[in-house]
Amino acid sequence: VSLTSHVMKIFERVVKRNIMKHLIEQNLLNPGQHGFVPGRSTKTQLLQHYCDIFETLSEGTRIDTIFLDFAKAFDKVDHDILLQKVAKHKIKGKIGLWLKEFLNNRKYRVVANGEMSDVQDVLSGVPQGTVLAAVLFIIMISDVDEKY
Repeated sequence: VSLTSHVMKIFERVVKRNIMKHLIEQNLLNPGQHGFVPGRSTKTQLLQHYCDIFETLSEGTRIDTIFLDFAKAFDKVDHDILLQKVAKHKIKGKIGLWLKEFLNNRKYRVVANGEMSDVQDVLSGVPQGTVLAAVLFIIMISDVDEKY
């Protein structure tokens, strides 16, 4: 979990608000994304899924459902791929550069049995405990249901 100052949390909220506004106004959010999106929730996701099932079965078509749970999902986000997706979502300029620094210049230490490790670079993951973690994860998984 990241320890973040109050000033930084306020700044992150401003950045998050601007990114979410951009994603919504430019229609860049995956329509199936309900978590961490204003006005959506697990309830709206379940209702949408129910409606999709009902509509498909009403047409006499078979339906298969796959549910995914990404283990340690926030921890495994590749920074380079995330930054490519940030650019794909047209988040550029100063905010894009700041996000690159926000992700790439992080360090960590581990304390175990009263011993502290050397400082290491964080090479992957969105910083948990930060205001931006959820919106960065939304961007990362935005194309998870695209056909390749």
